Amino acid sequence: MNLASNPLNLDRLDYKIIAALVKQGRISKVQLSEEVGLSASPCWERMKRLEKQNIIRGYHADVDLTKLVNISFFQVEVTINNYSMHVAKRFEVMVKRMPEVVECRAVLGGLDYMLTIAATSVERYQDVIEHMMNNEEVNFDYQTYPVTKSVKLVNDISILGLIDLIVDG
Repeated sequence: MNLASNPLNLDRLDYKIIAALVKQGRISKVQLSEEVGLSASPCWERMKRLEKQNIIRGYHADVDLTKLVNISFFQVEVTINNYSMHVAKRFEVMVKRMPEVVECRAVLGGLDYMLTIAATSVERYQDVIEHMMNNEEVNFDYQTYPVTKSVKLVNDISILGLIDLIVDG
């Protein structure tokens, strides 16, 4: 693996540690070191370095919200009509404050943002959108796509497979 263009100087062992932790965040130090192929102390030191570099930002539980509450997800394409950096920043501040907006990504192309909104019903989703539309500083159009099922999520990513694609591609 040629990692010459890697500014963080990560090697294959670092990527193996990251991949193992993404797959199972509660893995024991011993299991992690066995999976990576290092003894426990050097493996632990590498993991702590990755945390210090903010590459590993935390450890989280993978929770199926649909088993906790009757919830639906809506993908929303947003195009800001009065776009400026100031207006975009106001939109971003607004969505960060809304717990129903569970994901917001700025995108290139004919759209400005892709949102994922969680709501207990179509009516509740509409309330969320109406609340957003009442912001006088941000004038936007949107297109909604109700999610029927999740096929693949970012948590399903293969870190080593992705790294191989980037390095070999």
